Amino acid sequence: MKSSYQHTIKKTCVLEGTSLHSGIYSKVKLHPAPANTGIKFKRIDSDLPLNQRIIDALICNVKSSQLCTSIENEFGLRVSTIEHLMAALHAIGIDNLLIDIDNDEMPILDGSSLQYCLALEKVGLKKLKAKRKFLNILKPIIVKRDDAFIKILPNNQLSIDYTINYPGTAVGNQNIAIESLNEHSFKNLLSDCRTFTFETELEKLKTNGIIKGGSLDNAVVFGENEPLNSDGLKFYNEPVRHKALDAIGDLYLTGSHVLAHIEAYCAGHSLTHLAIREIFSDDNNWNLITIDEQSDYKMLPGELSVNSINL
Repeated sequence: MKSSYQHTIKKTCVLEGTSLHSGIYSKVKLHPAPANTGIKFKRIDSDLPLNQRIIDALICNVKSSQLCTSIENEFGLRVSTIEHLMAALHAIGIDNLLIDIDNDEMPILDGSSLQYCLALEKVGLKKLKAKRKFLNILKPIIVKRDDAFIKILPNNQLSIDYTINYPGTAVGNQNIAIESLNEHSFKNLLSDCRTFTFETELEKLKTNGIIKGGSLDNAVVFGENEPLNSDGLKFYNEPVRHKALDAIGDLYLTGSHVLAHIEAYCAGHSLTHLAIREIFSDDNNWNLITIDEQSDYKMLPGELSVNSINL
């Protein structure tokens, strides 16, 4: 059962490594934060005043969806490739965190969320006194682009049914369906699934100045018939599991834990971001609720909020 109370971490933890796209070595420190802080990144390498270094992990701050999720504040400070950490925070149930980072891109680590999950598990979670607010979807949200689509449907928990299709490749058509996305199902089914690409795409990506830090240590690279990685795949459908992981991370840009069923077909970051914006385009699409600790997904009398999230 999801906790009805907000959580942060018990103490600071540090992760570091090469970033995927810029190739810069990146160091992040995850700090406990008080109730109602939300998820905030802080660029400690900047000379701007402290309050101008903060970037809230919210959909309004998304500035790029190309191959990753990038957020930027009004003062031009950006942090990219946040989706793997955001997925871990969403699934594990961390509401409040201050993340110090010393450049503009998160470390890619092994290309999945696993090391974030392990670090968070090691330091432990701290229960706060404030009630957790869940984003409750009231009406179906559907966005499409060519054959790709994403549907966000009312549900009393977070579930996902994701399909990808790369015809004529070693990936082909893959699906993953998870009826209840929680800390345990995320850790067991998605957390260690790595980002992926194709050998035929590498030259183009590098020419465009992307994946400067990419390697077989932090991504699955598919050749004509099989992955080039010596350790093979974590799951036969690891690529679609990673896409589902990305979606869980991007959904946390709503600023709340999400109660919805997600159905997606070939929907990457940009389509997920578009769907989130569509949710908030009409107050009748959603509300915020709290949950009774003794009963799953029961609204507490007098604690229903339909005020707009501060985007």
